[in-house]
Amino acid sequence: MSSSRHALHLHEQLLLLVLRDRKGTVDYRAGFYNLAMGGAVLAELALAGVIRIEESKKAFVETTPVAGRPRDEIMAEALDRVRNSKKRRRASSWVSTFGNLKRLRHRTALGLCRRGILRTKESQILLVFRRKLYPTIDPGPERKLIAGMRDAVMGDGDIEAGLGVVLSLAHATGSLRIHFERKELKERKARLKAITAGEPFTAGAGYPAIAAQKAVKAAVAASQAAVAATQAAVVASIAASSSS
Repeated sequence: MSSSRHALHLHEQLLLLVLRDRKGTVDYRAGFYNLAMGGAVLAELALAGVIRIEESKKAFVETTPVAGRPRDEIMAEALDRVRNSKKRRRASSWVSTFGNLKRLRHRTALGLCRRGILRTKESQILLVFRRKLYPTIDPGPERKLIAGMRDAVMGDGDIEAGLGVVLSLAHATGSLRIHFERKELKERKARLKAITAGEPFTAGAGYPAIAAQKAVKAAVAASQAAVAATQAAVVASIAASSSS
């Protein structure tokens, strides 16, 4: 992928959508943003043809004979994990794994810092703890992304594959409400359903339209399953704590 500021990986685009521009913190409405990023990594690997997601309820993931290794360190690490896995795992399991890669948010943000889109800042909490923040210094890429998303949701035309993936995963994990009013999302419910199903996708970024449709449907379904599993685990943990 090009080093252009506007040629961003899908997980990088999703991080831009959830970071607050001035503060550099994750928006409170993006509770499952890491799973959206994990789904984006899965989808991009599938679109690149280096993995295949079975078209079945179990949706097992396996590598393909396609050679090569992504230049992006996060994408490369994710592909290595699939290649080195001793057993086949479901797409939802990989979404969770990719979404919980070590320092995923920070590593992704640092890549955006190197492009001159974000900057690194530190803040201190209670005079003891320090945390990394990533305020925006070049809002151009995010504004372009949001404008494209708005055109896609409010319009009825075809959508480029990469934009469709980001839009679908942001919607599936609740992050889309950061940039759209609740009323808008409700009014365009049918359109959003079609987008998450991959119906209006066209070939883009070198990806065939049919491959994009399959990858999006699989990644969105896997991300939704990962979110449901996470929610169930949280509920079970709270119930266990209450009964002890």
